[in-house]
Amino acid sequence: MSSEEFDNLFNQDYIIKNIVKEETHAPIIKVIGVGGGGGNAVNYMFRKKIKDVDFVITNTDRQVLLESPIPVKIQLGATLTGGLGTGMDVSFGKSAALESEDEIKAVLGGPTKMVFITAGMGGGTGTGAAPVIAGIAKSMGLLTVSVVTAPYSWEGSQKLDQAMAGIAELQANSDTVLVVLNDKLEELYEDLPLSRAFAQADDILLNAVKSISEIITTSGTINTDFRDVERVLKGARQSVMGTSESEGPDRALTAIEKALDSPLLNDRDISGAQGIIVTIATSSKKEAVVREQRVITSYVTEKVKGTHSLFKLGTITDDSLGDSLRVTIVASGFDKGGKLEIPDFDTKKQPGEKEAQPDSGAAGTSAGQVAAQTGETLYPEAGFSETQSGFVKEEEFELEDTKTGPTVIAVDDFDSKVIYPRHEDYLRKTLYIDQSAKEGWNEAEELRLQALSDWFKSNRNPNWGEFETPAFRRNNLELWQHPDIPASEMEKYNLSDKKRGA
Repeated sequence: MSSEEFDNLFNQDYIIKNIVKEETHAPIIKVIGVGGGGGNAVNYMFRKKIKDVDFVITNTDRQVLLESPIPVKIQLGATLTGGLGTGMDVSFGKSAALESEDEIKAVLGGPTKMVFITAGMGGGTGTGAAPVIAGIAKSMGLLTVSVVTAPYSWEGSQKLDQAMAGIAELQANSDTVLVVLNDKLEELYEDLPLSRAFAQADDILLNAVKSISEIITTSGTINTDFRDVERVLKGARQSVMGTSESEGPDRALTAIEKALDSPLLNDRDISGAQGIIVTIATSSKKEAVVREQRVITSYVTEKVKGTHSLFKLGTITDDSLGDSLRVTIVASGFDKGGKLEIPDFDTKKQPGEKEAQPDSGAAGTSAGQVAAQTGETLYPEAGFSETQSGFVKEEEFELEDTKTGPTVIAVDDFDSKVIYPRHEDYLRKTLYIDQSAKEGWNEAEELRLQALSDWFKSNRNPNWGEFETPAFRRNNLELWQHPDIPASEMEKYNLSDKKRGA
């Protein structure tokens, strides 16, 4: 970077002049990265040379902006944060964006018709500033599409809660929101090396932006323009998209099937969508035929179940595809006037949900039943989860009664063989019991274990010190005394003594 470029890096007048100077042939689409995650995604797109879009990067961290190759940069809240970031504080991110409102409006001016806002939700800048920037863009009459990532569930409840609140606010300020779940990517790409796995989120965001933008900017035999995209996405609130390419005799069917299995759909069925855009891209060497078009449109119509009011088909020529066919589908209008469906970040525990505590005596609810109902760890300090016990083989089971497989049984509902550990936390923890083992029990053993179970039921808070007294003393029994062996009859030797052979 030259000294002149460095000096003008945060001179907003300089940035604005450069934008105005290029307005004549400037693209109508802008992609704005907000915060660290959004900035990384936009840097990735910039290096991949997506055509016919302008890139802007915004951040409260001055150092991060300096390291970005993006020519147009906005330091958010320079006065408020001093270029040092927000430290996960969402209110700082929001205030920083409001402080830089004039610069944001200047960047979004000119020929801009559509804005992609990309951010990683859960942090301070992305979560706080992205909804503000989306609101500014929408107030300017721009088609505003937000494409964001949700954090991994292991990143903690604070970040998950912030992400959920940020997504909801972003939805209120955008025409439509696409959410990429990091947990979903982790599931799909679990065998990839870490260096490649963490790039998948950026690659998904790139495909989302590239696929939608090429619908607008690339002409074909059947053309789809900006107004078509606007009709589908304007005010859609929530939308999903998928893209895939395939080759071979069944390339059309394979491509549309994979497109509808995209991570951007988050396992959502597209049935009920009001607006659909499908784009088919092929090379001039291997152009799509009518049969392939029919396969794709029929497949989508069947999945939508005839509820759509708009279905727009477009074709694109892309000679880089060779013999492959690429399908992109955008579906929207699932929740017209409704509430955004916040993604389920964790199948076991919702963000912000309190840990369940073991019941100390409430009728009808045992510690084991709480575990079975909530799927939570009852004793995290003991290092146990509901699917793990130190006294039985660690396996995963369905939480339901089965005739052949093991069943989860709460201690309070005891009717099975179980080895009771001494520690109270272990005792009150739900154990996995193999019901099939019961077949070998005799009546006396079953009665003894049932009596032991009854005792534990009636003594929820036992005095564990009592168990330090041996049972024969508690029951006033006299043990048989083995006669002493005279010292003269005792022989002492070591196991390692070589003189004593086998």
